[in-house]
Amino acid sequence: MNLSKSEVRSLAIYLPDLSGGGAERLHLRLAPLFRAHGLDVTLLLDRRQGALADQVPDGIKVVELNADRQVKAVFKLAGYLRQAKPDVLIANMEHMNVMAVLARLATRARTRIIVTQHNAFSEQVKRPSLKHRVLPFLYRTILPFADEIVTVSAGVADDLARHSGLSRDRMTVIYNGVVTEDFDARTAAGAPTHPWQKTGLPVIAGMGRFVPQKDFSTLLQAFAIVAGQTEARLLLLGDGPMRAELEQLASTLGIADRISMPGFVDNPLPDIKSAALFVLSSRFEGFGNVIAEALACGTPVVSTDCPHGPAEILENGRFGTLVPVGDAPALAKAMLAALKTTPDRQALEQRGRVFGTENCAAAYLELVA
Repeated sequence: MNLSKSEVRSLAIYLPDLSGGGAERLHLRLAPLFRAHGLDVTLLLDRRQGALADQVPDGIKVVELNADRQVKAVFKLAGYLRQAKPDVLIANMEHMNVMAVLARLATRARTRIIVTQHNAFSEQVKRPSLKHRVLPFLYRTILPFADEIVTVSAGVADDLARHSGLSRDRMTVIYNGVVTEDFDARTAAGAPTHPWQKTGLPVIAGMGRFVPQKDFSTLLQAFAIVAGQTEARLLLLGDGPMRAELEQLASTLGIADRISMPGFVDNPLPDIKSAALFVLSSRFEGFGNVIAEALACGTPVVSTDCPHGPAEILENGRFGTLVPVGDAPALAKAMLAALKTTPDRQALEQRGRVFGTENCAAAYLELVA
């Protein structure tokens, strides 16, 4: 039998590692707020590694399962539930959601399990591996035993219900909290990454992992059009397996000298704040943290109208321009128009701050404590 909410004292947040992804950043922001609410918070990791491994907030415990395979992680997670007996466990990522529920069933622990869907489920199950193809069956048969199912946008919830067979009524939408209490201080701290930001030239910023989902190839093709008509520069903050491919594409397009890819930076906010425009070119998203951050900086946004977060954040174009996915000419046209428009930065900032960390934490706490 599970604990009632009034009895909750300890909370474990289950992640694969502390790489630079949106879920990892989100929970590093939420953990201190949960602790301030009186909960004993533990980051439970398969492996303690990744770009954010040294950014664990003070007072937050870290437990490493030392699991390099998901099958091994199930047994180690079950052992953790037996020994540590956390009152609540928040699981992240598709297979970890399944493992968390299985571990609780295997141990008959009283731990309440909250599973979270951060990305478009229909896109995840398109991956060629067997472990992804069986996800609809696993979700349909195992996730009904979870205590709560959280999605990061209404679009993700609708998509999950449509492709998994889970009831939409069981899902709670909690928008990611990206605007922290120290957001303004971080925005003002330090100088932008590139000297271009100090020249008066219009700098267009993008940010994310260099992977197919983010479709930076389309952004480069669009920027090649923009570069032919303006003095704009493109700053891509991020890194990933497609770096060499993107560098080659920039060279082929003749824009290599107009693009900078400095890698991930600890604090990208000064760069985003200084940019004339922020662009998201993704094929799909669960939410789109970087859009909310850009808005909170007062920076205009152009985004693909990809499933499922951008249209919700931008209120279907009220707070930024939406263009079709994979359409470089349309993206270029929107970028050129945005560069010629004087933005209402105050209105953009107000919209961005709707997606505050405290609002997100309060919504989770409503479920767990």
